[in-house]
Amino acid sequence: MMEIKAASSMARIQAFRRLDRVIAGQSKPRKKLPGIKMSLVTPGPLAVIGCGAISESYYFPALAQDPALRERVWLVDPSEERRSAAARRFGFPLDQQSGDIDGLPETTRAAINATPSHIHVATTLPLLERGVGVLVEKPLAEFADDALKLVEAADRHQCLLSVNQFRRLRPINAFVRDFIKSGSLGALQSITWREGHKFDWPTQSGFYFRRPWRDGRPRGALLDIGVHVLDLVCWWLGKAPTVSKAVMDSYGGPEGYVDASLAVESIDIRLQISFHAKLANSFELVFERGVLHGSTTDSDQVEIETAGKRRIVTVGGAGDWTGIAATLVGNFVAAVEGRGELLIDARSVVAPLTVIDRIYEVAVDELPDCYKEWVA
Repeated sequence: MMEIKAASSMARIQAFRRLDRVIAGQSKPRKKLPGIKMSLVTPGPLAVIGCGAISESYYFPALAQDPALRERVWLVDPSEERRSAAARRFGFPLDQQSGDIDGLPETTRAAINATPSHIHVATTLPLLERGVGVLVEKPLAEFADDALKLVEAADRHQCLLSVNQFRRLRPINAFVRDFIKSGSLGALQSITWREGHKFDWPTQSGFYFRRPWRDGRPRGALLDIGVHVLDLVCWWLGKAPTVSKAVMDSYGGPEGYVDASLAVESIDIRLQISFHAKLANSFELVFERGVLHGSTTDSDQVEIETAGKRRIVTVGGAGDWTGIAATLVGNFVAAVEGRGELLIDARSVVAPLTVIDRIYEVAVDELPDCYKEWVA
């Protein structure tokens, strides 16, 4: 089995050429996402709204490793005990805390919203109205129209709005996007994505299973894991899939399993997600002249199969959790201060949420075979 290392855009193109010797320069650098270019501003307070599990494991370590950012952090959480514990643990100033957004300094121009997803709109809108740029934990909102409401508010108040769709920053996913565009194995025919594990996120509030719902069915695994997968699919293909059918196991509550069939033009897409048990945790892209195999847990390698032979492609770059968090937060702060453009603009995440809305609309609850005879 041959191994190819692809640590840069040029190296990736060279790797594609070695795979089947037919690439003729079709691969192009990825375009930057559109966004508002801010004027240079003086660095000010950086608010973190919510001191729960995602802040403790993702945002706080990234902020703590940068001395300049660490001193600017303001913690906002209803629990004084939780925010004080976070300040002591990560070295944030103990006197820069508040129980709500209203307590933030007037000079605040950047905030990270790490609250539960069902209150993203209620907690983000007031910040945007104050002229504060916001990096929102995924999903941006639980419904596409609410996400669009936030995007429009950001435009209206000339604020930057970004989202933690961090999988776009994994080098392997950028590699796959370039590989699709290169056409080295011909046209893409199908994508199959299977991702599942027993739910073990150390949630502080338990909102995943008891949050209130605006209308329709409660939302579970699809909104949590599926928003990552569908964001990648839209990012890779440049279009939102249409939904043909979907099966869930919600039976009136948030689903723990979903099996959906979608398509982008002639590309068939199969999506399986579970909160109940471990699935294959893999993705497979079938092309006219080969297959790309990847793992949802390996951010460094893919396997490319052509003419009965398999080759491993190793992709370099910072694909680890803390490294991605530092990249995303650093980019967001720099963009707010006028020193760059956003890596992930919020407008680009509305399309995946539109697809999720549609899946919930068409999904049916299918009883397991062992129960069907009881209701016959």
